[in-house]
Amino acid sequence: MSVWEYIVAALFIGAGAGTQACIGIGMGLIAGPILVVIEPTFVPGPMLLVASGVNLRNAVADRAALNQPALGRQLTAAPIGLVAGVALTSTLSDRSLAIAVSIFVLVAVAVQAVGFRPPEGRRADYAAGAGTAFSSAVAAVPGPVYAVFASHWKPEALRATLGTFMVAVAAAIIAANAVIGDFGLRQLWLGLALLPAVALGLPLGSWLRPRLAGPRFRIIVLSVAASSATVVLIRQLVSG
Repeated sequence: MSVWEYIVAALFIGAGAGTQACIGIGMGLIAGPILVVIEPTFVPGPMLLVASGVNLRNAVADRAALNQPALGRQLTAAPIGLVAGVALTSTLSDRSLAIAVSIFVLVAVAVQAVGFRPPEGRRADYAAGAGTAFSSAVAAVPGPVYAVFASHWKPEALRATLGTFMVAVAAAIIAANAVIGDFGLRQLWLGLALLPAVALGLPLGSWLRPRLAGPRFRIIVLSVAASSATVVLIRQLVSG
């Protein structure tokens, strides 16, 4: 990774961290599509490692709003998604993974844009756990799937519960990828090298919360995510 690529990666991670610290999702949506082009091995392991910094912040800062019953059901279903996701990533090439990440983000944005809302309750919690674990293992993009099932929650409850869920799931995914040889010292140092960008983004999240809350901010986030994914998808298809 060149100096300029590092700067671009840090900027997108900072923007993603600020967004995720504000609304609970955003790191993978904003940073993932660009980072997978700069460095294909950044997804999923290093990306999850970097995002864990924001998830840990949300889990601790908003712990009073944690939805413990839902979290328990989500963690119970997570292994199903983890096994399927890790198996898929071990068979994809770097180019295929970049295309898969971009398409996944675009589909997730479309689902959010049309306002789809599934039934609530225990089944929704299990589906959120399995689906979020799968999308995390494949594309390091947990937020959109989780938000589909928890969009009716209060922001602090979503931040706390998703943050706690992803701290555990990210560790499991990284461990699984290490076992199969897809996460080694290179991926570890790549994630650690970009962790400072998270620290730069956290104050941005605190500043954004009271200023860009509500539907307008949601539209901005979805627009940025869709634009990033579209650019990456076109680049990969043209280069192929």
